[in-house]
Amino acid sequence: MNKIEYNISLNKSGRPSIELPIDYENNPEDKFLAIEITRYIFHDLYGRMENFMDEETISQLNNAIQFLQQISDEMALIIFDSMKVAGDASFFVKTPYHIQVKTIDERNALDKEQIFYDGKIFTRQIGLKVLVTDEMKLYELKDGINNENWTEISE
Repeated sequence: MNKIEYNISLNKSGRPSIELPIDYENNPEDKFLAIEITRYIFHDLYGRMENFMDEETISQLNNAIQFLQQISDEMALIIFDSMKVAGDASFFVKTPYHIQVKTIDERNALDKEQIFYDGKIFTRQIGLKVLVTDEMKLYELKDGINNENWTEISE
């Protein structure tokens, strides 16, 4: 999970402002969060206050919401691509397992196209390894990607 640490202090003019730590790493995910929250607030404001706004304000607010949606959609694609590359790279690194789940049912329910785990997106493919923690057993997909293709392995 991503985490943003910040402080609220007063700027030079005495206005409360957000300060990020000196060692803050500039992450696209943080900008995505800020845009999504802003879009949400504008959309909520529109829903609650539409009857009290004039046509020009409604038009401007709608334009802002649409603009934020476009930016957010573009950022979502960038972040998705980054998570997919991270999953693909992680798949080829020799590790005991790629994904950890609690039960066999959770293992069997893994999506065939996109498996989101630990900030990465994996594809259900031959060679994918899953640790099932309830029984502390490791499984690998062999000879196919369906549930009958999970094979218990020992490493």
